[in-house]
Amino acid sequence: MKRFQGIFAVMLTLYDEKGGIDGQAMERLTHYLVDSGVHGLVVLGSNGECPYLPRDLQREAVEVVVKSCAKKIPVIVGINERGTEPSLEMARYAEKAGADGLLVALHIFYPLEENEVYAHYQKICASVDLPVLFYNYPSNTGLKLSPRSIARLAEIDGLVGAKETIFELSEVRELVELTGEDFCVFTGMTLNLAPTMAVGACGAICPLPNFIPQKTVELYQAASSGDRERAEALQNEVLACAPLIASTLTPHAMQKEALRLLGHPVNTAVMGPLPQLTVEQAQLVRDTLKNLGLIE
Repeated sequence: MKRFQGIFAVMLTLYDEKGGIDGQAMERLTHYLVDSGVHGLVVLGSNGECPYLPRDLQREAVEVVVKSCAKKIPVIVGINERGTEPSLEMARYAEKAGADGLLVALHIFYPLEENEVYAHYQKICASVDLPVLFYNYPSNTGLKLSPRSIARLAEIDGLVGAKETIFELSEVRELVELTGEDFCVFTGMTLNLAPTMAVGACGAICPLPNFIPQKTVELYQAASSGDRERAEALQNEVLACAPLIASTLTPHAMQKEALRLLGHPVNTAVMGPLPQLTVEQAQLVRDTLKNLGLIE
């Protein structure tokens, strides 16, 4: 039985006017997503600006989401550290805070061999009793592993799945085939959820559910039930949201603007050195939401 499956919303990290965590805004967003039917939440994912957050803000964000969620659905904490010791520190903290799992990326600076990567994940899994997902995001982390290498990581006790933020459907298929039926392979993009589930993926870990949670859940349900016609129609609707995540490599402020326009009282500020929202981006967000019929 897979530990995780379905639609996991990668939450945005929301700040108050002083640059601290906006606890009320994150609590409201947590409740909204839970009530909208998503199957899980990820706090401090790549869209949560984790690599640029100081440790105290990371911890506060985790605490707010875990407490607000109140075990209604799983909360997975993203760990995006370069070193093993900082990763272990955050993994232990997440477990103590009440998280239900970890999504662990490894950002490289020095070249690493497969054995060093294996040792990194082995130490993290051995340090906590939480299930761990490998975050495969080579375009951002610089770490490129083959499906066979990721399948080797799956042999580590406690490493239960992988998030595949890649475009190569063949690699996802190969990873599914190389791992057991209990290993959960997620796509990192709801934009390709239907075709990825067709080759064995068990869901998506993606920011789009922040804006269209019910639509993404419907898409997952259609794909998992084998309703290809319904899944294809819903997939095309979801693709119309692409500008919110694919029009720039750093869409964080745009996504906060989308939340604001959808009625969530949030600040669009992002953590430096990420770029703040531009006038052109704000207009693109508004146009996209209008085209989707989400705002007037």
